Amino acid sequence: MIGLKRCAQKNNNMEELVFLGGTSGNNNWRDHFIPILVSKGIKEEILFNPVVKDWNEEAQAREEKAKQEATHLIFYIADPKQEGNPLSTYSMVEATMALYDYPERTVIIFDTEEMAGHPLKVMNQVFKVLKNRFSQANIFATEQEALDWLLDQLQ
Repeated sequence: MIGLKRCAQKNNNMEELVFLGGTSGNNNWRDHFIPILVSKGIKEEILFNPVVKDWNEEAQAREEKAKQEATHLIFYIADPKQEGNPLSTYSMVEATMALYDYPERTVIIFDTEEMAGHPLKVMNQVFKVLKNRFSQANIFATEQEALDWLLDQLQ
């Protein structure tokens, strides 16, 4: 796994910023993920949640700026919990692009806990392919693995 703490230590001016990207729709993973981090001593102000009521050009610009400045790019990939949309396709594309552009800052979490059938097969295959292609990357099969790693990096 790529250790971001070492990267941050090389640049003492770098302030922590954790971009919480990935699945949205009706999946509210951030509603429990953020409190877990905060309960472990992570300051809420370093956590950038891109989900807004109106994802307009201004919100998109803030999101892109946060991605550029983030020390950690989290992409949580899960079921968007929307009728007829069992996969978070754009999030998978966005996470893959981040692996190519910023492998040392990118963290991907595949949450397949509530999935079944073909969407589960797709998620497992994407996980397998990315782990194979980016063997040193921070790609996790469970939220807990990712939380443990992230907390180690941020504390």
